[in-house]
Formats: sequence, C-alpha cells, structure tokens
Amino acid sequence: MRRTMGLEPRFKSRAGPRLDEFPELTIGEVARRAGVATSSIRYYERIHLLPRPERVGGQRRYRLDVLGKLGFIGVAQSAGFKLAEIKELIDGVDSSSGMAEQMRSLSSQKLDEVEALLERTRAMKGWLEVAKECGCASPSECALFPEAGEATADPELALQLVRVEGTDCRRPVVRDR
Repeated sequence: MRRTMGLEPRFKSRAGPRLDEFPELTIGEVARRAGVATSSIRYYERIHLLPRPERVGGQRRYRLDVLGKLGFIGVAQSAGFKLAEIKELIDGVDSSSGMAEQMRSLSSQKLDEVEALLERTRAMKGWLEVAKECGCASPSECALFPEAGEATADPELALQLVRVEGTDCRRPVVRDR
C-alpha cells in the first residue's frame, strides 16, 4: 500500500504576508518591459522622478503603474525635455491643479529652443553644402573660416557670418592699385 501526503494550498510553516500582496515586478522586469536600463530606473528614483518602490527581502518590487510613469518620462525626453523639466511636469501631474500650466509654460520655452536649434541647423547645412565643394588650399584663402584677426568669440556666430556667392568659397583677392 502506498501512502501519500495530503497538501494544503497556501499552507506555510510561518505566518507572513501573502505573496499576492507584494508588488509584482522586479527592477529587471520593469527595465525589460519599459526598454530602459536598471541604472536609469535607480537614478530616476534617486532624483524623485519615480517613487521609491517597496522592498521584499532587500529587492525592489514595483507596481504595474511604474511602466506608465516610465512611458511618460520617455515621451517627454523624446520631445526634448530635460529631466529637471520632466520633474516639473510630474510635480504638476501630482498637484491638485494638474500639469496643464507647467506643460504650456515648459512647451513654450522648449519651442523657442527648438527654433534656435533649427536656425543653427540651417546655418550648418549651408556651410556644409559649400564646404563639400571647397577647393581652397588653406583656411587663409577660404571664406568658410575667419580671416586672421577676425576670429569670433562665439563659434555659433561663425557659421551665420559666412556669406559665399554660389559654391566658390575662395576669398576675393584684393589687389593693391
């Protein structure tokens, strides 16, 4: 005759919280699902973009809503917001008045930055289009570079100052009469 042992579901030798009461996700699982590094998650916690998670046996355990917060951070970063600006947006979300005020203010500032970046990009493109046809032997004969004594303190202005007719970037030769 074979003896079997009867099993009792959820029976434990010591009392403690039930496993289903713990937050569900480890930091590795959150990182995998969100497509971010675990070090980023830890950093976001340290700078208070994410709340500190519960710990089970020393391990971080996250609720599912952390994935939405990481998605919010990712979208805001893609829109060009810096982490400090994202913190302002998150603070707005958590406030009683919502994020609309911060979103409008920060978006307006960000648009100004993007316009300046687009202007710089157009200047870079123009400079590079001329430079790809450059046949100058030295920077001193090339109008793409400042003349000696003409150096600008702001390198970004240098691209805006370049004015070249057509694709020939040689400086006009000034002849003494």
